[in-house]
Amino acid sequence: MRARTLTAVLLAAATLSACSGSDGSSSGLPAGHGGTTTADPAAVGWSPCDGLTAASVSGLVGAAVQEENGTADSPRCTFTPVREGGAAYDVSYLYFDGGLDAALDAMGATGAQLKAVDVEGAEAARLVVDPRRAGILVTGFVQTDGLVQSVNAAQLAPFDRKEVVAGTRELLAELAQHAPTTPSE
Repeated sequence: MRARTLTAVLLAAATLSACSGSDGSSSGLPAGHGGTTTADPAAVGWSPCDGLTAASVSGLVGAAVQEENGTADSPRCTFTPVREGGAAYDVSYLYFDGGLDAALDAMGATGAQLKAVDVEGAEAARLVVDPRRAGILVTGFVQTDGLVQSVNAAQLAPFDRKEVVAGTRELLAELAQHAPTTPSE
C-alpha cells in the first residue's frame, strides 16, 4: 500500500510539472519563459536556485550541503549532503494558472495524500511524508502568484524524520519568501 501511495504522489508531481502554460506550451511556463524542449538556462529569467546557496540551505536544513546546478543542457537545483548519509533536497518549479489546491483536489485520492500545511507568504502549500525502513521521502509544494515550487527530500536510513520534514518546510518557506511576483522577474 505504501509503495502505491508513493507512486501516486510521484505521479501527482509529474502531472503538475507536465501541465501546459498559459500559451498552451507543454513546458508549464508562460511564453518567453523557457518553453523550449531543451533546457536553456539563458532562456529562463529566473530559477529557485537564484535565491539559494549551499550555505543558506545548510542553515535552513540544519546540515551541510553542497549545491549542484547541472549543465546548460540539463539544469538542476539540487543540494546534496556533505557528510555521507545526510538528506538530499531537489528543488523545481512551474507556472500553473489553475492553483495548487485545485489541481491536487481534482486528483481525488492521489491529491489527498498531500496534506495542507501553513507556509508564511504562500497562497497554498502541501506536504507528504513517506518514511520506510530503507529511508524517508518528503515532497512539498508551495504556491505564490501562479508559481508552484516543489522540494523533494530523501535520506537513507538511519534518518531523523523530524529533521527532514523541518528542513523541507524551511526550504518551502524560503522559496515562498523569495518567489518572483510575476513570471518575468
